[in-house]
Amino acid sequence: MDNILEKDNRDVCAIVVTYNRKALLVECLEALGKNKEVKNIVVVNNNSSDGTREYLETLDKEFYIVENSTRNLGGAGGFSLGMELAYKRTNAKYFWIMDDDTIANFNAASELVAKATLLKNNFGFLCSNVRWTDGSSCNIPMAAKNWPELTTEGLVGVTQGTFVSILVSRDIVDKFGIPTKELFIWGDDTEYTVRVTQDNPSYFVKDSIVIHKTPNNLSGITIKNDSLDRVNRYFYLYRNLIFISKNYKGNKDTFKLFIHYMIYTLNVLLKSENHKWRRAMVVLKGIFAGIKFNPDIKYMN
Repeated sequence: MDNILEKDNRDVCAIVVTYNRKALLVECLEALGKNKEVKNIVVVNNNSSDGTREYLETLDKEFYIVENSTRNLGGAGGFSLGMELAYKRTNAKYFWIMDDDTIANFNAASELVAKATLLKNNFGFLCSNVRWTDGSSCNIPMAAKNWPELTTEGLVGVTQGTFVSILVSRDIVDKFGIPTKELFIWGDDTEYTVRVTQDNPSYFVKDSIVIHKTPNNLSGITIKNDSLDRVNRYFYLYRNLIFISKNYKGNKDTFKLFIHYMIYTLNVLLKSENHKWRRAMVVLKGIFAGIKFNPDIKYMN
């Protein structure tokens, strides 16, 4: 498809990654369909086994671009593939990234696009005001030093965010590439949002509201108290955060982070609720894996 865009094109292509959460996916897609700026939705199905594939086969093929993976690519692999498909198979000006448990308000996209227009597209990413099911804040982005600069416009300066309702432009993808699939899970959104904010301010959009239907508001969950079946996932978190620090903060800050995580490993060993050695070793393995981990960025041009 020809990727030459008209200047006034404000079309949005939403990108959703899903894995074994069919009921939430249905709710997510129905909510996206109520956002008039969304002209296409890319769905990457990470080899779900709960009837998701069969459901996706019933959707309008003109509106939905569906990729049924034969293996679980992780969130990072799913978002990487999803953005590549959105870039190549639509002429959308904006890509709106989210998990399958993100339920957008009917005007969430219009608020993001309105702020993109206000900023004359001079931004790295825009992120929504994410609320948990009880209305409390969650997936809170990291504030920038000059965060109050545009608060009168409903914008708060941020430096990084999560893939729970993130908007980026095609121009940003041209310049900075797509999410890095090798990160697999955890930290892929941090790496990507830090990457695109290097030369561009990014913002939290107060009036773009989405609900994140996670089982728990994860702001208080760590490897010390998370359920045992999730513990091995933390390897990717610590590996990826060391990698991000190496790439964007330099050797001095990375050494400080390394020491901090080594001390934290001892804290995990002493204060975890159970399986103390197992939890501590996951952190330790992630730290040392991050030192050598160095995947390449994939660009669309």
